[in-house]
Amino acid sequence: MKTYQTMIIDSPELIELCPVFHVDNAHWTCKRKPSTQGRVGYIPEKGLFVSMSCDEKDPLRTVTENMGRVCEDSALEAFFAFPDYDAPLDSEGCPSNDSLYLNFEINANGALYAKSGRGRKDRAPLTEGEMEAAEPAAWIDTDGWGAEFFVPIALLRRVAGIDKLKNNDVFFCNFYKISENPEIEHYLSFSAIHSEKPNFHLPRFFARAQIVI
Repeated sequence: MKTYQTMIIDSPELIELCPVFHVDNAHWTCKRKPSTQGRVGYIPEKGLFVSMSCDEKDPLRTVTENMGRVCEDSALEAFFAFPDYDAPLDSEGCPSNDSLYLNFEINANGALYAKSGRGRKDRAPLTEGEMEAAEPAAWIDTDGWGAEFFVPIALLRRVAGIDKLKNNDVFFCNFYKISENPEIEHYLSFSAIHSEKPNFHLPRFFARAQIVI
């Protein structure tokens, strides 16, 4: 299982101090493989801060409103699962596919699609306040595009009972670069996925993340 160390930082401006992860596992249909990377830091009182970028120029970006199907554009995605007493870890220390997890998906317009739940179906959208607290943003430059957002602490409290994260706390995550549009279809992940069909909603294959000072 891959491991990502998530540093405690004081502000989003310090995200550059955090380790880089690379989204470089190609799956299923990949008509393009844009170089994609990112960082995650934990800001106490705010939540997890996610920053991702890729070298994809002129990204497909038709969705302009939150909760639109950005995966049919070109999207960057981050999924998170936390210790879950209703779905214990397996013998290898991996989360179950029945675990409660969060998915955040964003396009180059900064339109965010985010839900929580168990499994791919019957997932619930974040509340309006949680979407606002996520502060989604995106940018495009000559080298490609990127996006950033928060996983708000109030959301972690509601779905996982977490008021704060501290040194050595463990959770699980995976990061993706995707488009389901047939003309540019591609599926890239940080932690490899073993599935015959395209499916990012498999916590069993999430990486292990650990909070570090």
